[in-house]
Amino acid sequence: MAKTLKDLVLALLNATLILVALCLFLGLKLSQSIESIRDGFAENLQLVTPLRDQAQSIRGELAAVRSDLAAIRAQDGTLDSVVRQKLNATLQRLNDLETKLETTQSQLAGLAEKPEELIDHAITTSADVVTDRILVIRGCEPAT
Repeated sequence: MAKTLKDLVLALLNATLILVALCLFLGLKLSQSIESIRDGFAENLQLVTPLRDQAQSIRGELAAVRSDLAAIRAQDGTLDSVVRQKLNATLQRLNDLETKLETTQSQLAGLAEKPEELIDHAITTSADVVTDRILVIRGCEPAT
C-alpha cells in the first residue's frame, strides 16, 4: 500500500511538472507572438502618418480648386445657365469630397494617436477565429 501511494504521488508530481513545463513553453511562444504583433503594429503606424499628411495636402488642393470655381461662378454675365448649373454641381461634389476626406483624415489621426484600438481589434478578431476553429475541431460547429 505504501509503495502504491508513493508511486501515485510520484506520478502526480511528474504530471504536474510536465504541465508546468508545457505552460512555460506556451507562455514563451505567446510572448514571442505578442512581440511580433507589436512590431507589426509599429510598422503599420509608421505607414499611417504619411497617409494622414497626404490627405491633408489633398484637402488643401481641394480648397484651392473650390476657390477657383467660386471665382468663376462669381463672374456675372459671362456664364450661361447650363454652365452655371454644372459649376454648382461640381462645387457640391467638391464639398462632398472634402467632407469624406475630413472624415478619413480624422480616422487616420485617431489610428495614429490610439494604436490600442487596432490592438484590441486584432486580439478580438484572432480570438474569434481561434474559437471558430476549436468549435469546428470539436464538431460543435454552430448551425448556419
